[in-house]
Amino acid sequence: MYSLIIALGFILALRGGRPAPLERPLEGLARVWLDAADLFLTTGLILALEAMALALDGSREFAREYALLGFGLGAYLLSRYQKKTDAFFLAAAVIVFTIHERQNDLLSALSLAWVTSAGIGIFQTGFLGLRYRLLFSRVPVSARGWPALCLLAGCLSAVLWSAGRLIF
Repeated sequence: MYSLIIALGFILALRGGRPAPLERPLEGLARVWLDAADLFLTTGLILALEAMALALDGSREFAREYALLGFGLGAYLLSRYQKKTDAFFLAAAVIVFTIHERQNDLLSALSLAWVTSAGIGIFQTGFLGLRYRLLFSRVPVSARGWPALCLLAGCLSAVLWSAGRLIF
């Protein structure tokens, strides 16, 4: 789950929506945590619908046979309803599928969805802080592009890896 948090956190930090304003970091933090809450609610709703479909006798076989299609369709419809980007849709579908493969009961699946969404929020918060610091430091403009962002994400990943052992 740790690599999923880092990969999806990096994708959502770069392509998850409107770019966070680096000049007003509190607005960016509020947006990051609102997106993390939206991600948890989306994945939680899809997991609850899947558990409800598995609980009913008539739809159990259909839910097992078309689980991946149901996860993708649910994530797509909920992300379009919330007017989110395709990166959000991809992240929600991947998280739901990964949790479905690891957990059987709804309570542990929802707790894992919460931990994953909170981890993505923590990663995006750290990434936003590092980008903010990089913007106002004496780094030349030519060195502020993709290589610097990838280096920042790698450093943040190494720091969060130590905490990942405690959680997972």
